[in-house]
Amino acid sequence: PKPIIAVIGSGAVGCYYGARLYETGLHDVRFHMRGDHYTLSKSNGLNVTSYYGDIFIPPEELGAYDDPNDMGTADWVIVALKSTSLNAAPALVRPLLGAHTRVIAIMNGMIDQDFVDMLENDPLDGEEKKDNIDTDHSHHQHYLSGVPALPQKLTCCASIYAGMALVCSNKIGPGRIDHSYAGKLTGALSASSSDSWTRHGNQDEERQAFFDLWGATKIEHVYEEDLTRGRWSKMCWNLPFNGISVAMGGITVDKIVNDPGLRRLAYMVIDETIAAGNADLEGRGAEPSAFLGKSEKDAMMNLSDTMGPYKPSTMLDFKARRPMEVKYLFRKPLDRAKQLNVPVPHLETLVTQIEAFQRMYDLY
Repeated sequence: PKPIIAVIGSGAVGCYYGARLYETGLHDVRFHMRGDHYTLSKSNGLNVTSYYGDIFIPPEELGAYDDPNDMGTADWVIVALKSTSLNAAPALVRPLLGAHTRVIAIMNGMIDQDFVDMLENDPLDGEEKKDNIDTDHSHHQHYLSGVPALPQKLTCCASIYAGMALVCSNKIGPGRIDHSYAGKLTGALSASSSDSWTRHGNQDEERQAFFDLWGATKIEHVYEEDLTRGRWSKMCWNLPFNGISVAMGGITVDKIVNDPGLRRLAYMVIDETIAAGNADLEGRGAEPSAFLGKSEKDAMMNLSDTMGPYKPSTMLDFKARRPMEVKYLFRKPLDRAKQLNVPVPHLETLVTQIEAFQRMYDLY
């Protein structure tokens, strides 16, 4: 039988990556869907238009489910929820887990430690933690005191990865996804049950499993040995571009890169993000060779210069008056920078504006 890939959060991102896996013919891809998206996909199929070639999964081949308890134990679970729905993750993901299951959370922001804790801990714990902004504080303390924490040994499944997707994809209607540009996926290990990882920090098995999953697909994929580096690198795009887009009331990326003032502002926010990321890496004992710098900065601007009038996800949520991914995507990186005594005045201004919008329109 083909390996089972379960997609939780089958929106713009989950459907795109799930459809690319389906396209290889090597996997049994099962999508968890809701509402109209579920009923229309089930009757008409899933239609993904893409820059790299369209994919149509006909209804008779589409594994669409509205209850994760019906999906079976998966070999891989792709979690592509918005971080605003992170508290829903345990109930959706736990029914899919076996000892051999690997999970990749393709999500924005600093969610990883909370995500691991939620899946590991008793289901009842999840609720009580909901409003505790600083659940990962103790985890960070180990590093800041100069003593690296031993990696956490997973018990709920084989391994959990963070997925950083540089992808332009929007859900344009029920059963319809439009992927307009890019799609590079970076994987980094959050936690594992393997002894070689927990005892010696060896990620060979986990790296190979990641390459085995994506190897046959059209997805450009890279493996990042350092989760902290992977997250901050992705935030070099999210913080300036999602941030300015929302703070400006909801503008597309082309407007940011083509306006001289906003372009300068984007560069300044990237510089602040890199400074905070490098302080974080240094605090966790990373080698200077791992630090972020000009190549990340140039890559993010080149990507943005070529993506056209793209609407970032947070901007779409803002315009539609849906909950915005503020806590994990903006507030946590800002708090981390402050904790590390890295001044990030431009980022702080953007976050102040975005949080004010969140309060004004109650977008929680």
